[in-house]
Amino acid sequence: MSSHRLPARSRTPHLLASLLLAGCAAGGGGAGPSTAAPRASEAEWASLATPRPEPLTGAPRVSVGEIGVLGTPSWSTSPVETGLGMSELIAAGLLRRRDVHFVERRRFAAAAEAERTGAVRPQGAPAAGTSPGAQYVLSATWAALGLDSAYVDLRLADAQSGGVVATWRGATAPDADPVAVARRVVAGALSALDGLGARPSWQDPEAAAAPPVYRASGVSASAVSSFFEGLAAEETWSWERARMGYQAALSEGGPSFVEAAAALSRTARLRNGGTLGAG
Repeated sequence: MSSHRLPARSRTPHLLASLLLAGCAAGGGGAGPSTAAPRASEAEWASLATPRPEPLTGAPRVSVGEIGVLGTPSWSTSPVETGLGMSELIAAGLLRRRDVHFVERRRFAAAAEAERTGAVRPQGAPAAGTSPGAQYVLSATWAALGLDSAYVDLRLADAQSGGVVATWRGATAPDADPVAVARRVVAGALSALDGLGARPSWQDPEAAAAPPVYRASGVSASAVSSFFEGLAAEETWSWERARMGYQAALSEGGPSFVEAAAALSRTARLRNGGTLGAG
């Protein structure tokens, strides 16, 4: 069975208009005053850059690898590619935790290679910084096979050897929304780490962010769409538009959309001088 490229879906009007007009970020240069996104004050940026949660002693260092989607779900991650959209939802779900030390892998590796070769850093892009390195790489596939069967297949691989050290499978609803799928992956990763005896005890204040059994997220489609708009902007270091997207996701999805809150804080930290290695 092969992966499918999902059809684009409508986006929130205010963000769509901004993205169609803009050639680059307000902080990235090249766009004239008429096309620049509204700018937040430095005080607002400072308030958004909340500190990254401090990992507990012994928290396993985990990065996110390939995330696949099989079947034809009713949702889309447009304007980003499906695997990227899902992997970043999962990353945001891990980033907010203290019992797991999320390690940025994809963007850090690209930035570190660019610095090694002397390539000019794109305007607005953060420095690579120093990464602690991952112990485990998480990969997963969500398969929706007809009207009555859907599940997540998850693998944890040793980051050095590449060997698979743990697997996990968990059921979802066939019509599961993308946030619910991402949370199922996070819950599966926690279960797999527990099987390895690799995770310290931590009480999550938002238990619904990684429920032990499948449940719909309750996050609206418009909020999810805004999240992916923010991600698309962050991928090009368009800080103002990334902020707008994630803030819209929080406004539409409410405080229970913890992944949007984590992504917004990360964006502010990176925009304010943080490095990809520190996240």
